[in-house]
Formats: sequence, C-alpha cells, structure tokens
Amino acid sequence: MSTGSGSYPPLADLPAFECWSLLESAEIARVAWTGPRGVLVVPVNYTISDGALWFRTTPTAEIIRDTSEQWVAVEVDDLDPGTRSGWSVVVRGPIELVDAEDAPDRLAELRVWPPGLRIAYVRVEPGEVTGRRLLPGA
Repeated sequence: MSTGSGSYPPLADLPAFECWSLLESAEIARVAWTGPRGVLVVPVNYTISDGALWFRTTPTAEIIRDTSEQWVAVEVDDLDPGTRSGWSVVVRGPIELVDAEDAPDRLAELRVWPPGLRIAYVRVEPGEVTGRRLLPGA
C-alpha cells in the first residue's frame, strides 16, 4: 500500500460558512456521545435554524438520558464512491432539550423517518464546527 501523497486525492479544510452551507443541504446526521455503555452513535433527521443544529426524538431516547450537560459530536457527510470524493462536517457542542414552544417552527415540520412520537426537541449549540472536502483524484 502506497502512502505517497500522489496516490490519494487531496483533503481540503472547509471554512465555517461552507460547513454551514453543506449542513443546510443534507437531512441525515449521526450524533455521537459517551454514555454509560461507552460511545454511542445514532442517525437523526435534522435541520439548521437560529445558528444551531436541531432534531426531534422520543422523550425516552438514550441520548436524552445520557447527555445532560455533555457535549456531543454530530457528523454529516456526502460521498461519491465513483470519484472517491466527498465532504464531511462535524458540529461539536452541548446538547439541550428545548420546550416545543421555544423551538423554531421549522422543527415541528421536520420529516422524521422512524415511526413514533418524536416530541422531544433537541438543540446542539455549535461550540466547534469543522469540515473537510476530499477532492476527486487527478
């Protein structure tokens, strides 16, 4: 296996404004946190509003029980295996359960794929937003 830089497409760090633009273009993210059983990761439908990342879940979800006063990591990406290119954005920050009446209107309209009542409104305050783009090889 070659490790020379000519063998792989280049990675480019993304500026914050481009990270936010990419976040707004997708609808599925993976939320990761440390719980009592170690690191957990779940996919969520999400939206961006009021400078934060938002999603809905069930009031009894593990993420609600495990993350009181804890930071989480949220990853959103898009990959093209044919060109070996894509991008990845990670939002890290504290998670907060928000009353429905204090949540953005667009969150109530968010289409959530899994069945069941998703009436717990969750906000991830962006303490850190980073992204990288994998450019197609030459």
